[in-house]
Amino acid sequence: MKFNMAPPARRMVEQVMGVRPGEKVLLVTDCERPASITEALAHAVGRAGGRLAVMDMPPHRMGGIDPLPQVGAAMGASDVVILQVSFASFHTDTVRGALKKGARVIDMWGFEEEMMLAGGANVDYEELGRLTTRVAEIMTRGKEGRFTTPGGCDMRFSLEGRTCHPLCGVAHEPGSHCAIPTGEAAVSPVRGSAEGVLADPFSIEREDLGFVTEPMRMEVKGGEVIAIEGSPAADRFWRLIEETGPLARNVAEFAVGTNPNARKRATMREAKKAYGTCHMAFGDSQSLGGEVEVQLHVDMIFDDPTVWIDGEMIVQEGKIVL
Repeated sequence: MKFNMAPPARRMVEQVMGVRPGEKVLLVTDCERPASITEALAHAVGRAGGRLAVMDMPPHRMGGIDPLPQVGAAMGASDVVILQVSFASFHTDTVRGALKKGARVIDMWGFEEEMMLAGGANVDYEELGRLTTRVAEIMTRGKEGRFTTPGGCDMRFSLEGRTCHPLCGVAHEPGSHCAIPTGEAAVSPVRGSAEGVLADPFSIEREDLGFVTEPMRMEVKGGEVIAIEGSPAADRFWRLIEETGPLARNVAEFAVGTNPNARKRATMREAKKAYGTCHMAFGDSQSLGGEVEVQLHVDMIFDDPTVWIDGEMIVQEGKIVL
């Protein structure tokens, strides 16, 4: 396994991040991430001529929580930042600050050894880029979005004036970022516009929820979740929202997964990138052009959605139809 990870690690460092000789590279990890991946990435950075520093921080239990201040300081002093941590740090002031200073950031949260060799990280990036960009262009032009699922979701939201971000490529320019596995078209709905019902996500990006098998129903009004009910898992999720504060109720993101190699139920990391899924998130929206800043960003992933933009169907029961 260790030696098999060398080629994909080099691909991430050299092709996706474009690390050049002499660049300052920071690799951030935590005690719950495989050391074998850290080692493979470190060797790849050295092979590319990067000047590497490795920092270990306490693992987080969900996305949207800022890294420690000393980690943030190191990120701001780096040319390239590799986030090999347990949950996403992208939707934080720390990462936004590093991007503003010109760092190139790659998010590899939740990566396991087998993900280096199989699944969403091993995809035709050129073809993925074409599909994701096409979906993002339609959503950027759109004024209203809607999605339903066989499980009972029915949501409407405004996209007027919003830019949809095609997360599908590389991070070669200062201040750019990417995620591995990649493959989603993501947008922040207009604040206060989301209305409807979210029901039975198959995955929620939080350690104590993960792949959900219990029923769950979420009522959304005026762009905020006002109730979550249906099971003990639903109660835990509602307590998390309430304990974080009023801004955590914000509907922060809507996205369509576009990666045909991403596996829906192999790991939480791949689920939201899987082709034909969609996800919504509560909490922080600033990294996608929204206005809400809060120490939480939790994605809920839904299977077999049908998605309309201004009445035009772009996903039909889990199949992108462009």
